[in-house]
Amino acid sequence: MTMADPEVRFPETYVSGVPVWARRRKRTGVVHPLLNLTIALLALFGAVVAGVSLRLGSVEKGGVVIDQWLVLAGTHLERVIKAM
Repeated sequence: MTMADPEVRFPETYVSGVPVWARRRKRTGVVHPLLNLTIALLALFGAVVAGVSLRLGSVEKGGVVIDQWLVLAGTHLERVIKAM
């Protein structure tokens, strides 16, 4: 009995005569890492906006608080840049 004989059966770990672990798998749904980071940051920002808005009772009040945080972060960044 040879490998070309149609009666030869491969073990279940083989598909078309090639071991399953040796096959190249197609990568589906692969997204650029920078895009993944951008999506994650946008989701985090959205969650923060939703949380602050729920805590304060309105999106407008939550937006004011987040704007204050951004202004504070900007002034700190300017100080750091000037100190360099």
